[in-house]
Amino acid sequence: MPWFALDDGFDTHPKVRKAGNAAAGLFTRLGAHAAKHLTEGHVDGAIVRDYGTPAQIRKLLDVGMLHAAGHGCSHPKCQQPATGNYYLHDYLDYNKSRKQIEAAREAGRQRQQKGRDNARSNKNSRDSGAKRDSNSRENGASFESNSHENEGLFPEGTAGQEDVSRRDTLQGATGVPSPPIPSSTPYGSTSSPTPSSNHSSDVVPANSGRGEIQPLIDAMLARGMSVTWTFHGSEWVDLRDAVRRVGIDTLVDHAERVWKAARDKPYSARFFLRGWIGLQAAAPGVAAPPSKSKSYLAQMAAHSERLRHQSTGAA
Repeated sequence: MPWFALDDGFDTHPKVRKAGNAAAGLFTRLGAHAAKHLTEGHVDGAIVRDYGTPAQIRKLLDVGMLHAAGHGCSHPKCQQPATGNYYLHDYLDYNKSRKQIEAAREAGRQRQQKGRDNARSNKNSRDSGAKRDSNSRENGASFESNSHENEGLFPEGTAGQEDVSRRDTLQGATGVPSPPIPSSTPYGSTSSPTPSSNHSSDVVPANSGRGEIQPLIDAMLARGMSVTWTFHGSEWVDLRDAVRRVGIDTLVDHAERVWKAARDKPYSARFFLRGWIGLQAAAPGVAAPPSKSKSYLAQMAAHSERLRHQSTGAA
């Protein structure tokens, strides 16, 4: 929508003061009409006579705010109107031409169309990505299910060995068995977490707790972090324990901060979650684990020390 422009000195201009309020009001109405119809200052005589009285029109002509056909104004932009019509003095000095207004309208139309095209493209991309992730999760679940069904079973008692495994005690078969690490919550389901983007070929332990890790995968996807989940078998357990210690929201908030700060994103969950789950050394600028994690590690260290003393005493 075009505008009829008046500078901030219009109200005190000598011509306006001489013409009077009524004539100045007529001039303003004629200017709005010209802007609306893109006439570039030309006004049909019938409109002028309809909007104002003969006395008001004469005042505008006398002070030079309005020109009739054959006027002698020296202003280079004051065009000659057709016989019976009028022209607003120096209209194009303060108002845009028809060509400028139409160009601005076309540019605006193209911007709006580009915005709609981008919105449509982004929506299609999101829909495609959601469908791809859904298919990936379904395929991953099927793969893991088949993998567990085809796994060989260890003989009962000693994990496939004829004697007690040394890894089950601190000093071999005669040592003190290590008690289980205490946990505030029971293990999740026995199936493994399904990678949400690129499937990992790493072995995933059966006790990784998909029911606890899958919400973390879904939460990162919901925030636009579609990453590869390439963890080693034992690291899945570390990740599960991190979820138990600090909570999904804390891990996702941390991963999102690292995601936004990373210049060259590796698109790896290992990168965005490191420093929280102990998989790698914390990257510069990555916050240290919360105090609950430090307390947990300290308890485990003390527990290990007690077991070492017990084992030494038994020996």
